[in-house]
Formats: sequence, structure tokens, C-alpha cells
Amino acid sequence: MKKVLEIIEELEKNRLQPYLSKEAMDFISIICKILKPKKVLEIGAFHGYSALNFSLVTEKVTTIEIDENAVKEAGKNFKKAEADNINLIQGGALEILKTLKEKFDLILIDAKKSEYKKYLELSLNLLNKNSLIFADNTISHKESMEDLFRYLKNSNLYYQELNIGKGLMIISNKINP
Repeated sequence: MKKVLEIIEELEKNRLQPYLSKEAMDFISIICKILKPKKVLEIGAFHGYSALNFSLVTEKVTTIEIDENAVKEAGKNFKKAEADNINLIQGGALEILKTLKEKFDLILIDAKKSEYKKYLELSLNLLNKNSLIFADNTISHKESMEDLFRYLKNSNLYYQELNIGKGLMIISNKINP
């Protein structure tokens, strides 16, 4: 765990490119401590910041990344951190999501913004009951996500957009007692 925290701290210091903000990750981590998800799916790994954070609070993290350089960097970070509960999959999320068989307790969408609606539709089939989906950058990239907002407005899903980081949305199917 100490190595994971060291790599997370290093990534936070050397934040060269945008990825999930520390504020958004802290908020999601609080939710994870309450809900105790066993399996997390991340769409968009980048350098592994979110996956490493998730690895501290869950049994298994599956993360998808299309960019070859980002996959190499994330893989190096996971290895340095000795985070053996992270499964890194290289490829396009729209294709990979169709092939996944397992169910997840929490899903984070932080990839190509114009594809969020499609990611959401495919992710809904991968959710366990009473699980959550988080979508990042919903304020900063709102114009790229018009179809997502339209879809949500006309759906039976519960959702709330929070002014955390660059906009963090929580999405849930009906909560069952």
C-alpha cells in the first residue's frame, strides 16, 4: 500500500496532462469507503492515477485505455506500485465493453468525451444492483456531451452533476432496498 501511495503522490506532483482531479478522486474515494465496491471498472486509464486510488479501496480494478503510450506509462506505474489487483486492458472501450462478462459495483467514465453516452449505455449492462457510475468532466466538456445529457433526461436513471473538479456526475439505476 505504501508504494501505491508513493506513486499516487508522484503522479499528483507531476500532473502534466489533465486526468481526474484530486478533488473528484477524493470524493469518489469517500463514496467507495461507504459503499465498499468489490469490483471497479475504469474507462480511460491514462497514467493510472484513478486505478491506483481505486486499488486501495477495492478488491479488483479493471481499467481500459486505447492510447499505447498511456498504457505503457500506466503499466509501469502499476508495476512500480506493486498494484496486482489492477487489470489493464489496451483497446477501444466501445469494443471492449461489449466483451466484458463480469459485473461491477462502480464504474468511472473518463475517456473520449463525445462517446460518453455510448459508454454509459454499454456500462449499464455491466452494473451490479445498487451500483454507481461516475462521469468526469461533465461541466468542462458539456458541449461534447449533449447526447449524454439528452439521453439522461429521457431515461429512468437517477443522476446528479456536482461542481467538483471539472464536473463530476453520479449516475444510478433505481436504488433497491
